[in-house]
Amino acid sequence: MLEKALNKQYDIVSSDGSEPIIPLLECHQPDVVLMDIMLGQSYSGYDLTKEIRATPTFEECEVIFISALTSSEDKLAAYGSGGDDYIAKPVDFKELKEKLKRVKLRIEERNSLKEQYEMASTTAFTSMQQASELGELVTFFTENLPVTDISQLFNNIKRFFSNSGVNCCVEFRVAGEFYQFPEQSLTNLEREILELGRSAKRIVPFGANILFNSPQCSMLVKGLRINDEDVIGRVRDNFAILLTIVDSRIDFIEGQIEKGNIRKKALNNLKTQLLDDFGTIKNLCESQDKKIVKLVNDLSEAIQLKIITLGLDEEQESELMCLVDETKDVVEETLGLSFVIEDKLFNITERLKTVE
Repeated sequence: MLEKALNKQYDIVSSDGSEPIIPLLECHQPDVVLMDIMLGQSYSGYDLTKEIRATPTFEECEVIFISALTSSEDKLAAYGSGGDDYIAKPVDFKELKEKLKRVKLRIEERNSLKEQYEMASTTAFTSMQQASELGELVTFFTENLPVTDISQLFNNIKRFFSNSGVNCCVEFRVAGEFYQFPEQSLTNLEREILELGRSAKRIVPFGANILFNSPQCSMLVKGLRINDEDVIGRVRDNFAILLTIVDSRIDFIEGQIEKGNIRKKALNNLKTQLLDDFGTIKNLCESQDKKIVKLVNDLSEAIQLKIITLGLDEEQESELMCLVDETKDVVEETLGLSFVIEDKLFNITERLKTVE
């Protein structure tokens, strides 16, 4: 079934697991091995993967486990034996093809890392054994003081580990949200291990990999191949210090987020209050305009009725009515100012709606 699903895109060689694994790899030089766990032999897929990882020529060959075993213990055992990813049976071929695309991304990333590492191979671990170790940590700390973006923080962490000849994946836990990096090439198995870090102890080794954990962050360091126990102990201590520095940055970022939320809440409250006040002002203006209009109309009618009983001549009546008309004009002009005020309040209201 795997051959039928993949042979149009990939060159595939199959084995039932009974033949020696290393000669088979030497013959075909694969980029990826799809490995079952229960092989029906005296050994398992874990054993074959460890054998692959113990052979320098194939230690970078990608191994994806495909098994009906789906517990966290089985997946951790697969990762600890050297597996790169894990697919549960029955196989979802769409998922498998997506994982193979990610494998391509990781191979390209690893080749790039290898080029960088080869350029620095003569000095990388030497510098880790000298006083410059502390200098690198201080540099990391000072360079990240202005950083408030978690993507930039991850890139700086990744560069730090690259200088040490290893790769990493990270989960940040910021303000109740979880962010995992690198987003494009992270495998599902690595995602699960980072999630386990939320409740794991501070340092958890997996073969050549080490998981560092804190309440704010988990860092999975991959491919740490050092045989000297003194050196590996010092390296672990440095990485733990790095985690503490990262924690301080996340605390700062959380503080900025909290300040932003407080400011946003205050602005929203202010907008609501101003909108209410402007609505009240508008209603008062409209009510006052109606009262003025009614007052002027009532006054005009009263004057017209009173003229009849005053005994005024025609010229006097005309002058009095002109005075009433002039008063109406002044009132209408004043009412026009209310429309100007209303228009200004409307413009202010619209601008307030755009404020974040």
